[in-house]
Amino acid sequence: MDDMEKFLGRLYSAEDVATLLNIEMVTCYKWLREGRIKAMKLANTLWRVREADLRAFIEQSIEEGRR
Repeated sequence: MDDMEKFLGRLYSAEDVATLLNIEMVTCYKWLREGRIKAMKLANTLWRVREADLRAFIEQSIEEGRR
């Protein structure tokens, strides 16, 4: 594990996130733009989502589903 991975944790691409959440890419990009899923935008085109932020999104979604 290199220093950057220790600092940021694992990073997922938008495609990875869409696959993991079983959603369409259009939906994934919409949620990223809206800030619904916390993410970084690199070089104005590449989205990256930290593993911790993806876990937080999933946990929040589960809690909202329980209400």
